Amino acid sequence: MTNVFDYLLWRGDLTLEQSPFQEVDGLILTCLAYHYFKGVLKQYAATPVRIEDLAIKVKDLPAEKLRMRDPQDLVLLQLMGKSQRFQNMEICYYVDHVDREKEAQFAAFTVLLGDGTIFIAYRGTDLSLIGWKEDFNMSFLDFVPAQIAAAAYLLFAAQNLTGDIRIGGHSKGGNLAVFAAAICPRKIQHRILCIYNHDGPGFQEGMLRFQGYKDIISKVHSFVPESSIIGMLMNHQGGYTVVKSAQKGLLQHDPYSWAVSGKDFVRLESVSMESKFWDKTLKNWLKSLTPEKREKFVDALFELLSMTHADEQGEVVLSPKNAYRTLQTLKDEDEETREAIFDGLRLLWIAARKTAGDYGFAIQKLAELKLWTRKDKEAVLCEMK
Repeated sequence: MTNVFDYLLWRGDLTLEQSPFQEVDGLILTCLAYHYFKGVLKQYAATPVRIEDLAIKVKDLPAEKLRMRDPQDLVLLQLMGKSQRFQNMEICYYVDHVDREKEAQFAAFTVLLGDGTIFIAYRGTDLSLIGWKEDFNMSFLDFVPAQIAAAAYLLFAAQNLTGDIRIGGHSKGGNLAVFAAAICPRKIQHRILCIYNHDGPGFQEGMLRFQGYKDIISKVHSFVPESSIIGMLMNHQGGYTVVKSAQKGLLQHDPYSWAVSGKDFVRLESVSMESKFWDKTLKNWLKSLTPEKREKFVDALFELLSMTHADEQGEVVLSPKNAYRTLQTLKDEDEETREAIFDGLRLLWIAARKTAGDYGFAIQKLAELKLWTRKDKEAVLCEMK
């Protein structure tokens, strides 16, 4: 299945003058935001650096200084550096910081596209425990530090650069892009051409009533994979485009798995029943928890995760391997922490059972299609009786 790499190889020789900016270009730039450029770029440096030069600098870094979230990020940068479409684009105002005390993880940069417009790319959640903790904090806080930083960054970039603006991000980065656009002054909103939200979570209900959000929602272009879970979380307005993925389940969140044909995504009619199941389950679960209980559950969960030292070892915080180690550690935790976690999980199971009742026939079909194992099917159908 072809993806963004094939797009770069096939259309990389076409400049923006020959072929105007496409939605796939937006995904490529938001993927680039996952790159750690601290070894080659100074924070908030105004002097722009060509992507071709940046690719060379990163390639020449010694192995001990080359930090990567995903090896595919490095491949993407090198292909961009060799393509006529991207190599002369320039990056400036790079910022990347993590604050453990404030539970904040934020990174962004601005791309001078060369056609008189700029693209602001926000990084999604990285491998850090703090990054994941901030994501979960969105479930009970009106806003988190990264969202405030994103709004301040957009204001800074817009004041220092001219031209129309495109904004984008993947996962949490998509949420930051929408939040920043909604919060910024109207004179900046008028300069925004579009906002790309690639499988990013939504907001607390209050955000949907905010006038700034209503003013920009028509400019938001949301994309989710067929089995989207992250991109369906919390509350959204506006429609979304469903993209075919080469992966299954939660792994479809990986933007490199999204199918591209020609200059566009491979589009589908709707998300899968699996996605609808988890969307309804998680929304019902959050409704069953007060903001105080959500906070207590999240704090307890990440206190437990910190005991596994996954963050220090560079592991994905919510990987199956780390989940098993977390459960092993749980037995040694204090009673209050265990109670908070088990109470949250109990309510999640209740929400899943309720949704299973609503989607009983669909779950049967999922099992037949082997998206669920026989054991999963028997367990769920048993609970429905």
